[in-house]
Parts: sequence; C-alpha cells; structure tokens
Amino acid sequence: MRRERVNLALIGSLLVALATPSLASDPPDPCAHLPQHAFFVNDQMNRNSVVFKSTAPLEDIIGTTGQIVGYMVFDPANPGKGGHGLFSVPVAGLETGIPLRDEHMRGEGWLDATTHPEITFRIDALSDITTVTAASEAQTYDVVARGEFTLRGITKAVAVQGRITYLKASDATAKRLPGDILAARARFTVTLADFGITGPAGMGVIGSKVGETVDVEISVMGSTASPAPASYPCPVDGTTK
Repeated sequence: MRRERVNLALIGSLLVALATPSLASDPPDPCAHLPQHAFFVNDQMNRNSVVFKSTAPLEDIIGTTGQIVGYMVFDPANPGKGGHGLFSVPVAGLETGIPLRDEHMRGEGWLDATTHPEITFRIDALSDITTVTAASEAQTYDVVARGEFTLRGITKAVAVQGRITYLKASDATAKRLPGDILAARARFTVTLADFGITGPAGMGVIGSKVGETVDVEISVMGSTASPAPASYPCPVDGTTK
C-alpha cells in the first residue's frame, strides 16, 4: 500500500510538472529592463537604412528605405543577459529608383501594401554573444538575433547573425545622436515563396526578372535620448511595468 501511495504521488508530481508552462518558453517581458537600457530607433532624419537586393538573369534590383523605427533593449554592463527589440518598416517607404516599379512592388501580387502595410522584425532573444572589442567607451559584440520576421502578413521564425556596438555618450556621438547609442547591423536572405509572393499570375517574373530570394541588409542606430516610438510598450519615466 505504501509503495502504491508513493507511485501515485510521483505520477501526480509529473502531471503537475507537465501541465505547468516552462518559464523558458514564455515570451520575454518587454519591460524587464530599466528604461535607460532601451535604445530608440526613431531618427527623424531617416539616416538608418534597410537595403534589399534582388539578382535575376534579366535584371538586378536594389531598393532602400530610411523609414525604420523601433527599439532595442540591451544592458551594456551585462551583455550576457541578451536583449530583445522590434523593428518596423512601412512598405510604402520602400523605393527602388523607378516609381512605376515601386508601385508594382506594393501591389497585390507582391508586397500588398494596402492589406499589409508594415514589415516587422521582432527580436525575442540575443544569443551566441561573443565580444569583438571591449573598450571603456565602446563595446562591440557578434550576436544571433532570434525572433519572428513578418512580411505580407506571414510570420516566420528566424535566426539572424548580426553585430551590435554600444557607444557611451560623448562629444563625438552627439554629432550623430544625443544620449548613449546602440548600433546594430545584420544581413539575411528572404525567400519570396515563403511569404506568398508570386508576382503577376502566369507572367513568370520571379526567377527571370526578380530573384527567388532577396538579400536584406539592416543598419540602424538607437539612442537612449531619442523619442520613444509608438511600438515601445514600456513607460519611459524611470519606472517599469
């Protein structure tokens, strides 16, 4: 009888453990860090950039936009804690140098800007953090940003290799932005078919004039003193939620 009771107790404990969600699987708390560790990507001069390139037999296309906003949360004093963030780009802001081509790019067979006006990259965690330089006024790290990329209303899990540099506020950095700065750079490839981008039906444009994949390069700077974008979910008055 005692053995049966012990077994039942063990089984009950296992069931409780299985039914309890793992803390590791919970989404990150966007307000877990102090506001001074939030770097706001909201440059009113549009000096940040997203560059995308399509390579195909009949045509190469290079596009860009400076309209990128969002935030990055990272504690330069404790890089091992990782970080998180969110970037957003309006489809209407993407330009390739030819207005008619831009109009087509925003249409239904392509990015469908009317229905899905934003492209977003949500960073849930920074991992594989390795130090590149560690001076007192500037620290650079190679990282892997893990999260979700959303294009044309379709979301895919991604792991993007990138590099971040923390720059403590100085006379030199003030010429670019006020406050402490976090610069982030990353490159990744987007497969159009993964996001339902087929081009005009029956035209065979993808693969001939537009590449099946598009290379994307992001270069942004966020500042502790820049205006917080609307996407930032936490208070900025020295408190946390």
